[in-house]
Amino acid sequence: MAMVMKKFFLSVICLSCFLSAHAEQRVDSVCIYYRTGYRYVEPTYRDNGTQLARFTESIRKALRDGTIERIVVRSGASPDGTNRANELLSVRRADSLVSYIVRHTAVPEVLIEKQAAGILWDELRAQVAASGMPYRDEVLNVLDNTPVWIFDERNRVVGGRKQRLMDLRGGEPYRYMLREFFPDLRSSVVVTLYVHSEKETADRKSVLADSLRIMPEIPDTTRNAARLQPGEIIDSISPPAVSGNIPPSSGGDEERTDVPFHRLALKTNLLYDAVLMPSLEVEYLINERWTVNLEGEVAWWSKKSKHKYYQIATISPEARYWFKTHKPWHGHYVGLFAGGSWYDLENGKRGYKGELLITGLSYGYMFPVGRNLSFEAGIGLGFLHTSYEEYLPIDGHYVYQRTSRTDYFGPVKLKFALVWRLWNQNREGGAR
Repeated sequence: MAMVMKKFFLSVICLSCFLSAHAEQRVDSVCIYYRTGYRYVEPTYRDNGTQLARFTESIRKALRDGTIERIVVRSGASPDGTNRANELLSVRRADSLVSYIVRHTAVPEVLIEKQAAGILWDELRAQVAASGMPYRDEVLNVLDNTPVWIFDERNRVVGGRKQRLMDLRGGEPYRYMLREFFPDLRSSVVVTLYVHSEKETADRKSVLADSLRIMPEIPDTTRNAARLQPGEIIDSISPPAVSGNIPPSSGGDEERTDVPFHRLALKTNLLYDAVLMPSLEVEYLINERWTVNLEGEVAWWSKKSKHKYYQIATISPEARYWFKTHKPWHGHYVGLFAGGSWYDLENGKRGYKGELLITGLSYGYMFPVGRNLSFEAGIGLGFLHTSYEEYLPIDGHYVYQRTSRTDYFGPVKLKFALVWRLWNQNREGGAR
């Protein structure tokens, strides 16, 4: 028996040395970004689509070649925000990315390793060291020499690394990092693909099989063991609540179910509504930079007995580019629009009946005023061409006078709209 055990331990040592000599190789990695507070993978956000397409193809190739070793999904957060919220969100982001990879590559989920790293202090230090930020050396000193938590003699938390950073130089370096470094720390998950060669695969299997052949049978002591009861399961200890004079968090990446991500907006132009021309617009969010908008107005009022007509119908599609802001549906945009209108306008005297075409550029600004409501102000400058017939109401008849044409360049649109944002895809069951 002693001889068998000696052979067993020797084979384990040899196997360990063999595996160390043939270490896995990192062949590809990708960083996927998330909107602040959101958990689901968005291929349309930043460069996610291009990077995911490339990375999933690398995984499929490794699967075909039989060389895939493992995939590591590493998620983390910035120091900003509450620890518990950031840890929970980093886990959920990793889960959503794992689901995405499995759906698009058919890789077995057992090959995917998830690492919830918590606050990414090492990554933050690397960013600080490579930057020219104010008081860089003092920040590095805090990062290198201040523990995450500082305890008093009663083992109570009285401070820590984050507090020292926030207090340093009146908070100026912390505000710089909050603006320049934290967005990438709090909004990304890094995925790495490791592979090995086909020869290494065969050699590993052979060595492992030899080891298992001489491994002594170990009796199963768990078959008759009583199952753990719920009350016997002990949760891991989380970081203690911070006490003392620590500045409040500025929010960070905490996930909240009341942070919406709307794909659609319905709008009405209050200026047109005020002149009895009801308007309706529908705008769809393609990604954080682009939307498409369709606008329509209809006023079909008439008093035939007095020969008064106020009849106009307009439709105008538009493509919009939004400048970078911290959230969708908020900020400045420019657009390219075209449109057409049909009208019959008369006030008891001369009437005008015809059609017009418009095209031009728009500029606007949208700002939220509630969870689902916003206001939008805008103007459109462009070219207008119209052809119309002039007529006179005489003895109950409309007598044709002449046909006229008009070309015009200048303001062709004016807007102050009430916006209702809907189709929230940040809810459970939304876009994945």
